[in-house]
Amino acid sequence: MSRRRRVVITALCLTAVLAAAGTADVVVEHRVRGRVAEAAACRLGATRGVQVDLDGTLAGLRALTGTIGTVHVGADGVRRRGADFDVDVYLRDVSTGGSSSGGTATATVGYAALDRTADARGAADGLKTGTDGTHLTLSGTAGGTGMPVTVVTKLTTTAHSLTITPATVRVLGRDLPVSTLSALPGAGAFADRLKPRTIDIGKLPDGATLTGAHAAEDGLVLDFDVAAGGLKARAGASGSAACGAGGGRIDG
Repeated sequence: MSRRRRVVITALCLTAVLAAAGTADVVVEHRVRGRVAEAAACRLGATRGVQVDLDGTLAGLRALTGTIGTVHVGADGVRRRGADFDVDVYLRDVSTGGSSSGGTATATVGYAALDRTADARGAADGLKTGTDGTHLTLSGTAGGTGMPVTVVTKLTTTAHSLTITPATVRVLGRDLPVSTLSALPGAGAFADRLKPRTIDIGKLPDGATLTGAHAAEDGLVLDFDVAAGGLKARAGASGSAACGAGGGRIDG
């Protein structure tokens, strides 16, 4: 056999091996994506679908060794506190057993949905939530005057709660501290509506801790840290029995 022919045959064999590996990777990755989506829906209680992205090349074949790597999960329609949140979770070093070395997550609720919750209405009844590009704002009219106002708020968090504190009021091009409103003629009743409001986030999946909040273009965003081990549904949560019985695993 000539040297040239051996080179051609070797090249063809390598091409066939790489093609087979690529095909196997696609097949396994598709299966892994499905299992991750199933586990996420189980643990988060998503009602409008789950999208999964696996980081890096040959992620599917890596799963055969028990390691998947970095995973991004997008879960829509996660119901909390009377509103639907869109959740994005980024986990590092995810295993097929469902564990990870930790990560981060965000939960976004649209302003229209936020306005329909009792928690937001309590912050300043009759005002609409939104953003000025930086802060969470409350917009509407000042009492019975009909004068348009925008209330700029400050957001603070604890591990399980969010506090919305009205800070300044923009009216007729001026920014007035909320603390000074009660001294203005006819503004006392409106000032009484601008009290800080603390919202209990409720039970979070084990491993998730609220770390902050900010206003974005599409809604209020809550920021979370995810501890090593990943997210686990709490007992009594929707689907928790299935998760506890292995519904949160990625292998199998």
